[in-house]
Amino acid sequence: MKLTVLSADDLRAALPMDAAIEAMKEGFADLSAGLTVSPHPVIIPVPETADSPGGTTLIKSAYAPGALGAKMVSVFPGNRDRHLPVTPGLVVMLDPETGLPRAILEGTYVTALRTGAASGAATDLLARADAGIGALFGTGGQAAAQIRAIDCVRNFDEIRVYSRAPESVASFIERVGPSVRARLVAAAGPDEAIDGADVICTATTSPVPVFDGTRLKPGAHVNGVGTFKLVMREIDGSTVERSKVFVDSRQAAQGEAGDLMIAVDEGLTSVDRWIELGEVVAGRRPGRTRPEDITFFKSVGVAVQDVKACTLALERASRLGLGRVIEL
Repeated sequence: MKLTVLSADDLRAALPMDAAIEAMKEGFADLSAGLTVSPHPVIIPVPETADSPGGTTLIKSAYAPGALGAKMVSVFPGNRDRHLPVTPGLVVMLDPETGLPRAILEGTYVTALRTGAASGAATDLLARADAGIGALFGTGGQAAAQIRAIDCVRNFDEIRVYSRAPESVASFIERVGPSVRARLVAAAGPDEAIDGADVICTATTSPVPVFDGTRLKPGAHVNGVGTFKLVMREIDGSTVERSKVFVDSRQAAQGEAGDLMIAVDEGLTSVDRWIELGEVVAGRRPGRTRPEDITFFKSVGVAVQDVKACTLALERASRLGLGRVIEL
């Protein structure tokens, strides 16, 4: 059995952000049209031990037209102190006609890329065309792809970066700044980050809201990608209540989006009001309808994103002669 292996460097070369964004739009449209199969993820809580603060491992699998595969991804916040990825992962792709294993791909980069590309797709579809100021909360493994994605679809004058670990902001700006068109600036606090901002991305593992939604300007767009458990709430109820809410998957959001489900319990929103991004891509539901609308895209991440991104990466890598082949 021959398998193609793509490293993170192979993926960076094979799948630029603009192509990944278009793949996400296609994947979301397929999902909302009922053309995909994506079982509930297997969630494995890993308990704390004397040597580790523990974490969570998820197994996500999906079929989409022309794509079949599964990803194992973990969220181990303690890895940050070990100088290891907080969200390590691995993707296995199968031939959708035979089920035979086809490829192994480095999953940490895939997760960051497809999560960023989802925010890029949402920003392209929902944010005001004249958006000029961005804001980012978090400087971890997901953060760089968030900035690169929104920078790909809008011409920002500046993007403000805030973290509760301020020492990480300067190094993040130095590392990521040269790869984007916008000027990256450090924000001293949450209010400074969002006041007047047109597009806000949150990419943290915070269990409590990271900014005050009452301060959002009319016409703002928010991408929330960091939280993935019903007990986590990165985005506050004020933001949800003021927003038109968009999700990658209504079903997945009900099982994983604490930001939304806590707001449901508080009577601030309801599932029937949420619009899937794929419905907007297909033109079946409207996105932004007024300049002053506040829009909020909550992404919990669905495996369709992974298999669509990896299928396109494999196609492009083959044309470019990237990766290596191993035989089992």
